[in-house]
Amino acid sequence: MKELHDIIQNLMQKVPADDKFLPCLSDENIVFPFNVASEQLTFLLDRGIITYNKYQEIILQYCARNKYLYLFEMAPRTFGQTWGEEHITEIIPQFLKATKANLADLYPAFDGEFDLWYDGICVEVKACRANKSGVTGNLAGRAYLHEEAVQKKYKYHYQQLKPSCCDVFIWIGVCRDKLLYWVLSSADLLKTGKLGPQHRNENTGVDNAGVFEGQVFMTEEELACFAVPAEQILAAVKAKGNEVLNKALFPIKVGKKG
Repeated sequence: MKELHDIIQNLMQKVPADDKFLPCLSDENIVFPFNVASEQLTFLLDRGIITYNKYQEIILQYCARNKYLYLFEMAPRTFGQTWGEEHITEIIPQFLKATKANLADLYPAFDGEFDLWYDGICVEVKACRANKSGVTGNLAGRAYLHEEAVQKKYKYHYQQLKPSCCDVFIWIGVCRDKLLYWVLSSADLLKTGKLGPQHRNENTGVDNAGVFEGQVFMTEEELACFAVPAEQILAAVKAKGNEVLNKALFPIKVGKKG
């Protein structure tokens, strides 16, 4: 938004001093889909400061810089439990969505422990949106560009992690302008030393306490060794999954998703 704001303010300088912009909208009384920026651009268009082609150019450039901003407007449950899995299966249709019906023959013991299945490999998908903390405003208004997230050393937060219930994790990092992907095995996760207990499930991981459920906070720099481009996710999952299966490091322990 800052770049768009700066562009508009620079254009406003070209408006004659006796022709002041008097906004009828403000951040307090705005109603979707209208906003202050569109009102300002309409004013500039009406005054002949910009052409309609320039107006379209500004909008298209903004959309290109913020092509994933819509993900910050999703409800937490929709984003966390639906979008991530659907996104991965859209770009990699070879994955089978893990349901009792789909896995009735392949994995009869399935009880919701993981999200996707590929050739004997159990995969869990998690996604995290990078946004500013400690400031007011909705999630979309606090969303980071990738460059901003890197500069701030943003820590991506992945929770409800159960390394005993899957072979491989696919983690997605979401910025306004970029999607990041990390693929790591259950063993990799434990080796990071970053896995801590969920605040609501602090007694997991001890004898007779059921399936351990944890969370991590990690920067992009800490996750760099697991980074893969979208087109290499399946290959990375196969490599990590086969490594786990061949070494029999983590036999599946049945436990319901939290």
